Amino acid sequence: MNIYNCPKCNQEFSAGSNFCKNCGYNLSIEFIENPTCPKCNKLFPAGSKFCDIDGMKLISQDKLAAYHKYTEASFGNRFLAFFMDGLIVTALSIPAIIAYAAGLVDIVNKQSENATAMFVIAAILYIIPLTYTLIKDGLGRGQSWGKRAVGLMVMHLPDNRPCTLGQSSLRNLFILFFGLIPILGWLAEPIMVLVSENGRRMGDRAANTMVVELNHLRYVK
Repeated sequence: MNIYNCPKCNQEFSAGSNFCKNCGYNLSIEFIENPTCPKCNKLFPAGSKFCDIDGMKLISQDKLAAYHKYTEASFGNRFLAFFMDGLIVTALSIPAIIAYAAGLVDIVNKQSENATAMFVIAAILYIIPLTYTLIKDGLGRGQSWGKRAVGLMVMHLPDNRPCTLGQSSLRNLFILFFGLIPILGWLAEPIMVLVSENGRRMGDRAANTMVVELNHLRYVK
């Protein structure tokens, strides 16, 4: 009989249980079937046993259970993930930047109709990087592409599940808002990460989320 641990109180329960007998947690959660390499985070088809890159034994999302308290992700890894996501946003913004620059050229050449059209196109194209900025932490298993690369995950604390698209949008809306405030606004969220007890910035507190490292989750046999 397969034995698992409650993601909230760590109490053992058998496969098929609907609620934890210790804390009452709803155990009927949706599991991700694709096994994952715990070292490189690569996803594999269902039924795969070992990673073809580093030979590590694969784990499944339904076998990951959190300790009683999460340990905050290191600031260095969070900065690296933020930097990588920033590069992605920059790349996604290039088409909008080109369209906007073309509109400015049309203004210089006194082609106002063409300029208006290019500005509209630029605004539409800018929706792509803006959308990624908001929902990035709800992709896959609560991982933006940058966080996935460095082994981080955003967890929703009340139910111990990966961050959803809606929760990601809420937590990252704060970054966009403070980004409109020069200097002080740019520093507000990074300072919160450094000074708060568990590394949760204001966006995390609003969405009730926390950034953790995958190696702080343990494999339940």
